[in-house]
Amino acid sequence: MNINHTLTCTTCGEDTDVRFGLSNRKVQPLRFPCPHCGSRIDVTLELGNGFTFEGAKLIDDRQPKAAFDNTNPFVDLHLDFPVWPDKYVPGNTPFIVAFRKVKKGTPEEKIALLQRHGQRVSQLDALAESSSAIHQIIRLYHGRNKQLFITRAAGFLGEKPQTSLLGQDLNALLYRFVSTVFEPFVDMNLVRQNVDDFFRVLVGLADKDRAAINAMMQRFEDSGFLTHLQKDCLELYPEIFSAELALRAAFFLDVTDDQGRGVPARISTADFKSYKDLYKDIAEVFGRQLVLVAAINNLEKRGDADAFFKPKDGNALSSLDKFAEKTLSDRFKYLDDCWYPIDTDIVDTGVRNAIAHYLTEYDDLTQEITYFPEKEGIRQERGETMHLLDFMRMILLLFRQMHSLHHLIKALLYYDLLIRKKA
Repeated sequence: MNINHTLTCTTCGEDTDVRFGLSNRKVQPLRFPCPHCGSRIDVTLELGNGFTFEGAKLIDDRQPKAAFDNTNPFVDLHLDFPVWPDKYVPGNTPFIVAFRKVKKGTPEEKIALLQRHGQRVSQLDALAESSSAIHQIIRLYHGRNKQLFITRAAGFLGEKPQTSLLGQDLNALLYRFVSTVFEPFVDMNLVRQNVDDFFRVLVGLADKDRAAINAMMQRFEDSGFLTHLQKDCLELYPEIFSAELALRAAFFLDVTDDQGRGVPARISTADFKSYKDLYKDIAEVFGRQLVLVAAINNLEKRGDADAFFKPKDGNALSSLDKFAEKTLSDRFKYLDDCWYPIDTDIVDTGVRNAIAHYLTEYDDLTQEITYFPEKEGIRQERGETMHLLDFMRMILLLFRQMHSLHHLIKALLYYDLLIRKKA
């Protein structure tokens, strides 16, 4: 369903024609800049209660009597899909345009892919009112009152609270909770395959040289590295869930052929400033997760977690500590023939560095981000651009990688609790 309104900006008094594509989310916060003056206009649609406006108003005698005639600037808005900017065309709604963007195939195949996207957003719709509970339960895991964590997490999942306070049972409950809540964000089949591979690799290492893997685990325990890394991962989940509105359009690209940079579509809520630090934070945690990947790779290849090979364009490293001191982009070259396949382009260090050093600009009207990846002194001349949708897609893909490697932390903790410490 779609609703057409002409909104009058309360800042400049000019009109904009807006087509609202309706989601099934109970509360739908939408945002766009006035095309005339750039002022922010916020629209909230609450199913059953109608619209509320901030920065704009409805004036009765300016409302369309029929279809828009393209006299005014036109804006399409929809929470669940990207919107491709264009002139108003009756019937050319965000849903219809999105359907045309679905991967090539038979009508039945295209509908199935669209239903897959719809299932994801429906799951998010159902969880939307539980946002504060999700935040709280994740933070309770590392709190002192473990029984409270058990009660709240089990209640959320509809389970009978367990009585065990053993580490392995607390972890099992935590990862059931995280997997349930964040299922819409990830490819669960790929996650399951990764988890199976993690346990297979760890068991294989234990069979091959238990002393070596146990020494690695003891080192992680002594330094607190694994526990701290798990906590850092968990702190990102509430932030990702808070970004679900802006990520919906990025989810949709999973079912299209437009999965790279340069998708000229827009997001109908929030802006770059709301999420720019999230990408940087996920990249930092992912970089630390690579320490685990490197340690296991070294055990597999050379029987010692600290034994790195010498790359063509660098020196051999003497320890995991030296690896951790390397920049994120440098770490990949020390993962020779890695046991865990990682796309080395998953992190755009130019974007990450530009965000960290406040070298970004954002155009609300076009949703175009300009970032400056190179150090240029006081000048900013060699900028690169991308769209907000590109950026949210980067966040989503990097989160998926971080989430998978979070399960490697789970596997290592299980190995420690159920094998090493019971031997």
